[in-house]
Amino acid sequence: MSESSLDAGTFPADDLANAEQRRRSLFATADQLRLAGGGTAALRVLAAEIAEHRHGDHHRAEVLGRLAQVAAREQPSVALAGLRETLDQGLDHRSRCSLLAMIATVASRIGHPDADALLRDAGTAHAASGDSSSGRHLALGRAARSLSYGDLPGADAVLAALDPDARVARRDAIAIRAERILVHLGLGRHQDARSATSSDETTWPGTQASGSLTALDCLRMVAVGELPEAGALAVTALGSDSTDLSPEVRALLVAVIAEVRYRGGDHDAARAVLRPCLGPRRWPDSTTWTVACCVAVRDPAFSAPARLLDRVVADLHRSVRQLLPVPQFGPRLVRAAMAVGDTRAARRVTELVELVATRTPVPLWRALAAQTRGLLDRDPDALRSAVDGLRTTSARPALADALLDLANSPRLRRTEAWDAAHEAAALYARIGAPGDQATADRRCVALAATPRHRPSTDEPQRTGFGTLTPAEERVAEVLAAGATKKEAADTLFVSFHTVDTQLRSIYHKLGIHNRMQLVRAWDRYRARIG
Repeated sequence: MSESSLDAGTFPADDLANAEQRRRSLFATADQLRLAGGGTAALRVLAAEIAEHRHGDHHRAEVLGRLAQVAAREQPSVALAGLRETLDQGLDHRSRCSLLAMIATVASRIGHPDADALLRDAGTAHAASGDSSSGRHLALGRAARSLSYGDLPGADAVLAALDPDARVARRDAIAIRAERILVHLGLGRHQDARSATSSDETTWPGTQASGSLTALDCLRMVAVGELPEAGALAVTALGSDSTDLSPEVRALLVAVIAEVRYRGGDHDAARAVLRPCLGPRRWPDSTTWTVACCVAVRDPAFSAPARLLDRVVADLHRSVRQLLPVPQFGPRLVRAAMAVGDTRAARRVTELVELVATRTPVPLWRALAAQTRGLLDRDPDALRSAVDGLRTTSARPALADALLDLANSPRLRRTEAWDAAHEAAALYARIGAPGDQATADRRCVALAATPRHRPSTDEPQRTGFGTLTPAEERVAEVLAAGATKKEAADTLFVSFHTVDTQLRSIYHKLGIHNRMQLVRAWDRYRARIG
């Protein structure tokens, strides 16, 4: 009997009740085994139930769905070993098709060398005797394979054919929706990702749905610059009493918390979060923590040992999947590699980002490719191109980082470098990254203090405004544009009192007394240095 006919209610009510009771007991047993560290045993118990085939196709499909969920919550090595073991339990052809597709999906996500062969085997089995369940898992496997080598449009096309809201797909709806959100993030469609993430989670059973969607929403907020919100949400999710979060979800939440704390300037707190998670792990389980490692490489305390950077680069060359959701991670790896003189690693990451940009020719990835190339070659023209491209996206932290990279370019005119650092500092302030803002401010001060930035025959003098601090200059810029002191405080993420105090200092240093004089002085200043 087919799944559709069963869902229509053709079985007697008593049979349906018995099957439901059986599933509840079985799922509770599997969950207990998994939470006790017996993921493989949990998969074995579920597969044995499928092999017995005692309660019809509907029961079989429900158990298959739970088996897929259990596999998704395990480390890749456990999932692969457990799923492969289940194939030896006398499954029917349709169940074997689904299991083969699940194995191919896990292998594709981590860039396993057998991924393509596994997908071919799963496709052949599905064509011979598969059903809608194996078809969905096969599509997820093909989408995962496309994501592993940066073909976001290809993954998008495969996933577009799946409807997570369809009744027959409800068991796999979480996986389908999560993959779609990841594609949205990789393509820079952050508003679409937000809409998909904020859909009604009450339709998904258990806590995996809320955990997966919360982690993805945190990544979205990190990508667009909603840093305080991302950090608060990640702390809440990770600190909840739920023990049902998968290792991948936990790793993503840890990465978000550390990223927000680093950008906020609290490096000790970031290290405290990351340190327990950066122990030696062998592939493929190391891929679970790649995103956290991308955060850690910005810190010399972690990146100085070459093993961390080498591990990240090696895992990304197997599968670029973990690099896709947060755009600033690619340039960050190049920056970290150049800082320790590892040009080989920097070149490998640059080539990887350029490959993704070739397969996914959207403004976001073209800009990232230009930025990584600019960092590798110390080419200010490439960095300018990256800044221009990122201005067309909603990836504000990536834009701020690119501006600071441009400001740090040794081959740039001091006036242009100062403007880039000044804009980077202002943007960091807006996204709630005071630690990075302080770094950009220091660059502004260094550029203002260098003799080559002082008056010369070919560079106009920045009188008056040259005496302002970077923070005072940002206040002057916003107020000169017509904002009130309250609006300036909201824009710059500072208090009204801070703006008022800085405005008085600005008036004193410039020798002016009112807002109209400030506007005129700012216009003259911009005309001189522009």
